[in-house]
Amino acid sequence: MLLMGKFAFAQEMPILSGVGGEFSAINATTGKTIKLSDFKDKVVILSFGYTNCADICPFTLGYLQHLYEKLTPQERQKVRVVFVTIDPEYDTPKHLKEFMQHFNKDFIGLTGSKQATKKIAALFQAEYSKLAQVSVPTAYMRRVNNKSFENKTDEKTDSASLFSHTVAIYLIDKTGNTRSLEYTGTKTAVFINKIQQLANE
Repeated sequence: MLLMGKFAFAQEMPILSGVGGEFSAINATTGKTIKLSDFKDKVVILSFGYTNCADICPFTLGYLQHLYEKLTPQERQKVRVVFVTIDPEYDTPKHLKEFMQHFNKDFIGLTGSKQATKKIAALFQAEYSKLAQVSVPTAYMRRVNNKSFENKTDEKTDSASLFSHTVAIYLIDKTGNTRSLEYTGTKTAVFINKIQQLANE
């Protein structure tokens, strides 16, 4: 278990003006609408992606899973890992919930309408664009943390989209302000220290 001394690597994390803000989406775990402000008093680690992403998204979520496991149980209570799909047409709540649970049952997937997704992405200055439409089996294989899993949401070939998208990870404080942009290259100790700083503000 990685334990950090209080503010051992303290860094300035000013509010990133113009990045982030209040939004609402469907929580794939509960099927109910949720707002960013519902995470008040929690540090939110937010990223964008989609379930048919073959490399970046599984890698990012695997990285966040590794980081999350390094937190103490007490620290985990102060953190919410949130994944916003950019492909809401394909990523239904049921589908997204199943996908997220392969990484960690605590992780939260958010979906909604195409218009709502665009608004959320715009708030965070997150860019994404559709590259192609392809046929994929809805019972598909993925590798997560060196383990394969099969998604059996459906049993047919379906049409799905491929996207390019922002790979930033947004670190949001307990009052809903974006304080830092991170990437999978961020060292675990550095990322955890930032979470700890925000959790103790």
